[in-house]
Amino acid sequence: MYRNQNTSVFEKPSLVIIGNGMATGRLLDEILERTPGQYQITVIGKEPYGSYNRIMLSSVLAGETTIDGIIQKTPQWYKDNQIEFISGTNVSHIDSENKKLILQNSQNHESLEEQKIISYDELVLAVGSRSAKIPAKNQNVKGLFNFRDIKDTEQIQSFANQASALKGEDKKALVIGGGLLGLEAAYGLAISGVKVTLIHRNQWLLNRQLDQVSGAMLQNIMAAKNIDFILGHEVAQFTSNTNKEGENVLSGAELTNGETITAEMAVIATGITPNKELAVSANIITERAIVVNDFMQTSNRYISALGECCQHKNSTFGLVDPIWSQCKSLAERLCLGRLSAFKNAPVPTKLKVSGVQLFSAGVVESSDTTQTFVITDQKSSIYRKIITKNDIIVGVVLFGDVSSGMVYFEMMQNKQKILHAMPELLIGHEFMAIEAENKDERSEAA
Repeated sequence: MYRNQNTSVFEKPSLVIIGNGMATGRLLDEILERTPGQYQITVIGKEPYGSYNRIMLSSVLAGETTIDGIIQKTPQWYKDNQIEFISGTNVSHIDSENKKLILQNSQNHESLEEQKIISYDELVLAVGSRSAKIPAKNQNVKGLFNFRDIKDTEQIQSFANQASALKGEDKKALVIGGGLLGLEAAYGLAISGVKVTLIHRNQWLLNRQLDQVSGAMLQNIMAAKNIDFILGHEVAQFTSNTNKEGENVLSGAELTNGETITAEMAVIATGITPNKELAVSANIITERAIVVNDFMQTSNRYISALGECCQHKNSTFGLVDPIWSQCKSLAERLCLGRLSAFKNAPVPTKLKVSGVQLFSAGVVESSDTTQTFVITDQKSSIYRKIITKNDIIVGVVLFGDVSSGMVYFEMMQNKQKILHAMPELLIGHEFMAIEAENKDERSEAA
């Protein structure tokens, strides 16, 4: 049976974390900040790297940073903090009744027979998610990629570089999905010299975060970055040819409207599917994801979950802010026995694309019960939209100038009454501040 060899911590309760993504990295920081010597901690990760900033993968793809530049915790960091780090392996099964894990063979240990089983006192599932599938036919072809981790990013880069070198021209790529991940993948490829066509089934980009006007503005700016768009359609099937090696290689895609596009590579970035299979094997309650309570505890009292793999009050998670809050709640309970409830607060949307400034929070479309205030400057690509209900902001969409975004967001969070200040507020919170000063001066003069 696997045990940490540091006998000085042998009697400590064992905390095992499955998964080594950003959620685990943050949870470790929270634990070490509170009670650094309380647990014998073991982290099991399927990737051969320490915890890294997955958000920056699009920047790696664009050549704006490197793999080393996004690593947040190196193997040495785990050693320095007396954390056992088992990389390059998966957990195949959880025996929750006996509080044991069964590992797949690991390449990082010599005696595999002794290290197939790990015991735990507390277990955390931070196993993340995988790329959501699309219904297109003929997906078992070379040149079709997901965009979730370092391996995906390196494979995309390598494939694009090899094809460009052989043909002496830029690679043609398809990106499937016009959400945040798809746009960042398209931008990364375009900046690296790939000619990109982005296919999105909805009528405008970021349709969950933007309205049609701001979505069109975003499309215009992205189009200037060597990206073409096909909106309102999906891929019906991928087309392929057989190369000299006898491999089935991507040649393009046929869309649901019958149109055919040629491409040598395609990246699927249509969303994520939470990884819940391990929890199912442990008889833990799951729905879309692993169900947790307000304190990140699953239906098994000794097993917790957080990050993209968990579900709290019917919500799943893909953004950093709520996951960071989950880490704090879990660390409070594990380290100090404090029940600090996780609350899934709204999070504004931003896009990590150079030259694009957008901010979105709350509802983005008007209804019969709301009022909408808009300023549009098409020439400068500036758009401001504030939606109110009962004199309280319930939605904000900003494009081009987002300087007032967080002010609006805080007003929305605090349910602050805006009274009759909307014209000035829509122009910008700075104008409101100037008006307030002028009113004070006029009052003093009177």
